[in-house]
Amino acid sequence: MAKSTAVRGGHEHQDGRRLWFVRHGETTGGSSQRYYGATDVPLSELGRMQVGRLRRIVEAWQLRALVHSPLSRAVESAQIVARLLETPPAEFLSLEALREVDFGRLEGLDQKEIEAAYPGFFADWRAGRASGYPGGETSEGFRRRVGAGIDDALARFPEGDLAFVVHRGVIKAALVHLIGLEWSQVRPWSLDLGSVTGLVALREGGWTLDRYNWIGDA
Repeated sequence: MAKSTAVRGGHEHQDGRRLWFVRHGETTGGSSQRYYGATDVPLSELGRMQVGRLRRIVEAWQLRALVHSPLSRAVESAQIVARLLETPPAEFLSLEALREVDFGRLEGLDQKEIEAAYPGFFADWRAGRASGYPGGETSEGFRRRVGAGIDDALARFPEGDLAFVVHRGVIKAALVHLIGLEWSQVRPWSLDLGSVTGLVALREGGWTLDRYNWIGDA
């Protein structure tokens, strides 16, 4: 899916309720190039700038809660988002279930290093045939975990807008869980560091994707 894409169907939207998903910024480990899931790498100065440039997108949000992963790159990104808001969120919530996927033995590697170390896995992974990561989580287990975390947040805050400051895999798993997309659909979609994805509640129930990979340039 293209960068900064608005996605609107023919559904009638409810007035108000939205879920916003913010991907954290770049890290000192180079998350734009290397696979960090369970590894707790902090934001870099570039990452702080990437989240900070979201001001005009997020400043008017009226949030019931700001929910985030407990990993430091998401925690600091959430703190930056909170400072950008004209009205502070009513509550903050850290959820363990919203950690990024555990890449196991792939943690910290880039694609060339993964291909060299695990050529068979790499071929299956690129073809969409891999069911998980060596020494890490299964894809299905990860999606179940994230779905349970999203449901937990929605149960705690049944009304009002929510923002989730999380990770690329978590945002894609949330789209699968909330709007019924297939993992094979969302897996290849690019999702920039420091981007916003938005869902809107439908009058008939459920959610629809309204904005994907929004960084304020469209």
